[in-house]
Amino acid sequence: MNNPFFEKYNTPFGAIPYDKITLEHFIPAVKEGIRLESEAIEEICRNSAPATFENTIEALDRAGVKLSEILGAFNALINARSYDEILAIEEEIELLYTAHSNNISLNSELFRRIKSVYESDCTGLDKAQRRLLDETYKCFMRNGANLGDTEKEEYRRLTERLTTLSIKFQENSIKDTDEYTLHVTDEKELDGLPGDVKEAAANTAKESGKEGWLFTLHRPSYIPFITFCRNRELRRQMFMAYNTIGAKGNKHDNREIVKEIANTRLRLARLLGYNTYSDYVLCGRMAQNSDAVYSMLGKLTWSYLPVARREMEEIKAIAKESEGENFTFKPWDFAFYAEKLKERKYNLNDEETRPYFELNQCIHGMFYVATRLYGLTFKQNHDIPTFNPDVKVWEVYDYDGSYLALLYCDFFARKGKHAGAWMDSIKPQYKDKDGKDHRPHITLSTNYRKPSHGKPTLLNFDELNTLMHEFGHCLHGILSDVTYPGQCSPNVLWDFVEMPSQIMENFASEEEVLKHFAFHHKTGEDIPQEMLNSIKEAKNFNVGYQCVRQVGLGLIDQAWHNIQEPFNGDVIAYEHSVTAALRVMQPEAGTGITPSFGHIMSGGYAAGYYSYKWAEMLDADAYSLFKENGILDMKTAQSFRDNILSKGDSEHPMELYMRFRGHKPQLEPMLKRDGIPTICPHL
Repeated sequence: MNNPFFEKYNTPFGAIPYDKITLEHFIPAVKEGIRLESEAIEEICRNSAPATFENTIEALDRAGVKLSEILGAFNALINARSYDEILAIEEEIELLYTAHSNNISLNSELFRRIKSVYESDCTGLDKAQRRLLDETYKCFMRNGANLGDTEKEEYRRLTERLTTLSIKFQENSIKDTDEYTLHVTDEKELDGLPGDVKEAAANTAKESGKEGWLFTLHRPSYIPFITFCRNRELRRQMFMAYNTIGAKGNKHDNREIVKEIANTRLRLARLLGYNTYSDYVLCGRMAQNSDAVYSMLGKLTWSYLPVARREMEEIKAIAKESEGENFTFKPWDFAFYAEKLKERKYNLNDEETRPYFELNQCIHGMFYVATRLYGLTFKQNHDIPTFNPDVKVWEVYDYDGSYLALLYCDFFARKGKHAGAWMDSIKPQYKDKDGKDHRPHITLSTNYRKPSHGKPTLLNFDELNTLMHEFGHCLHGILSDVTYPGQCSPNVLWDFVEMPSQIMENFASEEEVLKHFAFHHKTGEDIPQEMLNSIKEAKNFNVGYQCVRQVGLGLIDQAWHNIQEPFNGDVIAYEHSVTAALRVMQPEAGTGITPSFGHIMSGGYAAGYYSYKWAEMLDADAYSLFKENGILDMKTAQSFRDNILSKGDSEHPMELYMRFRGHKPQLEPMLKRDGIPTICPHL
């Protein structure tokens, strides 16, 4: 093929030659990747020899490596540049891949061979091989392999429809976010906003051919606006626009799509023999069933809700102190007065801490932690082609100098880029039949404000936490050391995948770490001890509210995926009814999370959003061992690497966790870390 994906790359470390790849190359490349994998599977099925682990399970796992690489390269691009042309290509690729995946999972001859191996004597297999066999068999069972011919056709129809709906949901969310702007021409209306926020808004206006200041719903613009702008009416406008993404009644409205996604998932679950979609998902997770999820969320509610209510009363009190006793508190007041309360209680202001968290220094800080814990070193490479000019690439080396991975970092927000922050894998880690270790290529993406006129990007503490979180995911991928592509990190059970990322957040507030990179970006002065103390003291500020919010999101997710009859009601009203018992603030009419809740509607978290709190329980319990032995203790870190980060899905995560920690995960360390005074007696 005359396609860069099938020519010799001639790039350092076999990096994707993004400088030679155009959008027109992707669909032909995906089709060729599908053809190659399909051909390999046909060979497996035509093999006249009895089915074995090597000629069936291992052969199947290795069959799709090239296709995985092409899709990884495209995902990096689509996540960084979403516009109509790319979205159209994405839809075709997603539908091609869905049909291809169905052709594999519904292949009767292939499943017959897999089942034959599964039911044979497997005493000669090691742990990783046994797990790959078990998970392959279960995956086929969960994806329709045991259905009759008529049911298989229905399975195809439902999965293809879900793919289309997911893409449309995502597209609507992106476009509804991009289309809203708040244009301000009078600087007096921007009282309270930090200078760099106003400067960024002025640049946005200028780029749009307008005078004054232009604010958007992208987080680098929205969050500081809703937190610092004294103009309450403008805060209201921004809040309402942000919290009605996908629910404005325009052409990007997602509410009907939400209903169809939930109902289609229910039909799919019933087709496969499950009562609900949640039952279908959770039987393959650490939690195992929705009862375990609801039990955990209930315990968290019991412990955190009283704290959240006290926190809310404190915030309302400072608002009334400022505005008068008759002041009616609204949701768009929360961030503004919460910031005022934090300043008063801890003498801590985001704008005062930002000068000490310049982005390049924070990058140095996260690399410092990886060096101290695991002996890793990072060398920037300016010659590797990237999927966007903003992207920087680092080579990663182990303590012995051996090459480990490429790390692509895409830090800045721009129009069309997906919201939030994420880690992804362009190339997986695995060892081929000749024993060669193919090292991973990993991406780290955030949405920080891009610097202008030579000025630096300054982060607040939450943004630093986000950076460390995503870097934790990256380390999981970078340190993967498995044989089979399907088991490489972070391809682990979904409610385990957030643990390596969340454990890294702990280091962001440790004085021992901050002193190595938190310097004033202009003067070079160390971060003041008083500020360090305040950061540590403020770590649990609004911890009750934040936990209850996460519990609420988990309940919303479970509510949509535990329906037992098709849903035809009001999406927003249903969401509000689900979270009513957790309410610490009256929701504004028309606002809701579900219509823009991409994690569960177009991402991989359907029936699994509880994973964040589940992983937080794991990370607090695991990090307590670091606290006991010294937070930068290399022996503890090596154990974490050997038993968690490097293992991928080669063993069950509970076995890996217990080997590292010495016991099953406990909830008490999380409560202790969060300073929760009341412990549920049923924990």
